Amino acid sequence: MVECSAEETTSRNAWRAILIPAVGSAALSASMVVNILKTHKEHGWPKRAFKKSDYLLMVIPFAIIVLAIGEEIDKTESKE
Repeated sequence: MVECSAEETTSRNAWRAILIPAVGSAALSASMVVNILKTHKEHGWPKRAFKKSDYLLMVIPFAIIVLAIGEEIDKTESKE
């Protein structure tokens, strides 16, 4: 086994900490896609199935992703 410096070990641990949420997110996404395909097969594409409040709920995760990425970009730029 290769010896690692303390900095490399810390960096490795930080990256490994991301793996658990990433695997969970991938599993959730795969489950969602499978359920979308099953629902489409049974009921077809939604026709007037969603109300304005439903669309608002669907947009929230994407808004959070955009805001989180914006915050990280701002932090990176302020450090430079």
